[in-house]
Amino acid sequence: MQRRKFIKQTSILSLISIVAFIPGCSLPFEYSPHDIKVKSKFRDLTAGNLIKIKAIDRNKTSFKFAFISDSHTSYDDFEDQIKDINSRDDIDFVIHGGDLTLSSLHKEFTWFNEIIGKLNVPFLTVIGNHDHLSNGKAIYEKSFGKTNYVFTFRGCKFVMFDNIIWERNNKDPEFEWFKENIKNDKEYNHVIPVSHIPPWGDQYDNGNEYIYDEMMVEKGIKLSIHGHTHKYYFGKRYDQIDYLVVGDTPDRNYAVISIDKDNYSVERIDF
Repeated sequence: MQRRKFIKQTSILSLISIVAFIPGCSLPFEYSPHDIKVKSKFRDLTAGNLIKIKAIDRNKTSFKFAFISDSHTSYDDFEDQIKDINSRDDIDFVIHGGDLTLSSLHKEFTWFNEIIGKLNVPFLTVIGNHDHLSNGKAIYEKSFGKTNYVFTFRGCKFVMFDNIIWERNNKDPEFEWFKENIKNDKEYNHVIPVSHIPPWGDQYDNGNEYIYDEMMVEKGIKLSIHGHTHKYYFGKRYDQIDYLVVGDTPDRNYAVISIDKDNYSVERIDF
């Protein structure tokens, strides 16, 4: 299986980094980190999925979506996860919380899209820190679109936020964009921010951690959704806001979030 061969190949990355400097040396690794090729069928997927979501956004206020994250190169578990979601008939769409890949190689993005494309429902993504490695951001933008974007569904606004720091040369995320877009102005029943790293994650310093949670409180946000830690968590980390973090795909869990006009609930699903 090509994907298993790839996983074995990643174990020799350290060797490659050495032999790459030897003139005339033929590298054993098949996929270059500088390759940003994206098959036409895997381009602009966010726009395509938003069209699909809009087509089902009719005459209802309640809905359910599944949240998964950190699939990396755990392809067998990822296949099982998609099958489990497909076995349900109550999911309107799926959000992936980032780290679609391990090394941001174009082939990893292709394999991710081949698997998640088997979903019976639309899907949307945020970018993870592993997806920012090398030319990963360029591949992500070709494959999906902007790394910061907003979409709405049945009275709920989702703010999809690129909050990666270390892999962006230690630059802070676009907090001003984020703060502006998590405004409600009483137009929506809920505003739900989605980003890869929770505010207590390793890339947030104490100042940014405080800034993030204060923005949640100031804007009246009730639920904030993340991945990255590879460990499931749901609770009020800072006393007021519900934070949801799902485990990575090998943990074999995901969350189903139920939304209606006035409330929401979170269910952990083990598969």
